[in-house]
Amino acid sequence: MPGLCMRRAWVLALALACAAPAGADEAGQVLAAVNQQRANAGCPALVMNAKLSAAAKVHARAMAEKDFFGHGGKSGFAGRIKAQGYRYSLAAENIAAGQKTAAGAMQAWMDSSGHRKNILNCRLRETGIAMVYQADDAPLKGSKHPMKYYWVQVFASP
Repeated sequence: MPGLCMRRAWVLALALACAAPAGADEAGQVLAAVNQQRANAGCPALVMNAKLSAAAKVHARAMAEKDFFGHGGKSGFAGRIKAQGYRYSLAAENIAAGQKTAAGAMQAWMDSSGHRKNILNCRLRETGIAMVYQADDAPLKGSKHPMKYYWVQVFASP
């Protein structure tokens, strides 16, 4: 029976791996790319923070479900961060839409002076990253094609 037990353990491990939250792998890829850019600029690595990740997820989901793209929303990024119970001295937010991969979102951010500035701000110490995929996404106003992929990265320092 050892072979059967090993097979069951492998199936269970595979099932657990597939049950991981959507976007977890993408968040790790973004974090690695951001920290590489920060290292190149002499900045310390960012550390993931669950409260900031929750704030990022709230906004990514809102943009996907409510068909908009922007930093606004009901309370702005500062309000979203505070709503998660995170108290900060400095905060910023990057958003992207339409990029299918973490590398694509990173490239868009690095090509934007404001987003690049957030990534390379050495005073920011923690981050939260989320990507929401909306399969049945409607095109945004003025756009012919749906975005489907909504990316948010929140940065902060306590």
